[in-house]
Amino acid sequence: MKKQYNILISERKPVPRSKRLREAGQSASSAAVSVSGNAGGAGIGNGSDTGISRDIRVNSPSVGHIITGSVLPSGMRYEQIFRKMLYAPTPATLVGKLSTANDVEFGSAKGTLTYTATRNDNGLMTKAYYDNQEENVLEFAGDDTAIQTAIRQLQGNYTQGETYSATVVYAASEDGDINETILTNKISVNVHRKWFAGICNSVPASSSEVRALGSNGLYGGPGIFRFSASNWKIVAVCIPADSIKEISIASSYGNFVENGKVCTGPVTISVEGANGSDAIDYKMWVIQTQGLNDPDSFTFKTI
Repeated sequence: MKKQYNILISERKPVPRSKRLREAGQSASSAAVSVSGNAGGAGIGNGSDTGISRDIRVNSPSVGHIITGSVLPSGMRYEQIFRKMLYAPTPATLVGKLSTANDVEFGSAKGTLTYTATRNDNGLMTKAYYDNQEENVLEFAGDDTAIQTAIRQLQGNYTQGETYSATVVYAASEDGDINETILTNKISVNVHRKWFAGICNSVPASSSEVRALGSNGLYGGPGIFRFSASNWKIVAVCIPADSIKEISIASSYGNFVENGKVCTGPVTISVEGANGSDAIDYKMWVIQTQGLNDPDSFTFKTI
């Protein structure tokens, strides 16, 4: 005969934790685990970060951006310590850009200067001026908590080398990690005359005919210069200074300057700068042959 069992199932109702603790003789506050720190009497987790109680001279190996030998001053908050350890403050920056090249031909039109100032972790911008004169105010536009730009339109044409400077002053950061910052940007422009060379139907006799030659470049002093020529009978080379030592072509050996039968020069000819600016005397060498020559690459050397 099989045995029978009576199974009694009782339902247990949930009991609040505070009631269970009272029945056990404890209170909720006494059973709680404290998460507030007590380093130097300052709590971290309870929002009462009053900082360290005395100076700490770091004698451990460097930790993050806190280097050995640093002093963490009394009262420095724990948040500040972690920020100093994990984050290196970034000072403000100033970048200038010129719309034209830094090396230009005599007589070229001047361009525009654009300055970009980035505050980063500094305080606000307090001054901005150009050419070392505070009365020459640079007007920056944009978000003064981030990136700002200023534009300076230059006037006239270049007749000599010039240097442009801009100065921006940022206040110290609020936490004192970055001192007042003075930023200076300098941009220089060098002015040169050009050399001219190329094929022509007749020997150049005017400034415009010289400037119309097919190849040119800024002449910065003695060196080696190259240009290409299509089928040619007459080639002229003009330089604003110095003297030509050698003119040669890639297809054969020899120095045209030494061959008085095909090369003449130097001959003086007046040549203007860009935009009809003041002319100076150039020296011109001309290579002239009876027949038509194949395209070639020319090289001339000046001393």
